[in-house]
Amino acid sequence: MAYGMLSAKLCELDDDICRLHGRIQQGAENLDSEIRAAELELEESQKSLNERLAFSRSEAVQDIAKIYRRIENALSSEQKELSADERLLLAEYSLDFAMLAARKAVLQSLRAIKSSENEDRSK
Repeated sequence: MAYGMLSAKLCELDDDICRLHGRIQQGAENLDSEIRAAELELEESQKSLNERLAFSRSEAVQDIAKIYRRIENALSSEQKELSADERLLLAEYSLDFAMLAARKAVLQSLRAIKSSENEDRSK
């Protein structure tokens, strides 16, 4: 069961990354509409995640959510004052952080699957 759920989440992540990659490759063509579409998707994703987090009983999940909100607040307040070079650097590091987060998510997923399998065997 854990494998199926986590596999579905990874497929969702793959689809999102492909869509984001396509947006970046498009370049300046329709840039304003792409920015607005990305903003709307982000808002929708944040709202959905916040709704799910409201029902989480895990203290670890709540702690991560608080940290993520602080990061989001810092990033949104910084966005207004940045030069083009600073925005590019922020985008580059944001992608680096996203990749790191994805790698950590995969590791957590593998550990969760192993734990689930171990519990199933011990029953």
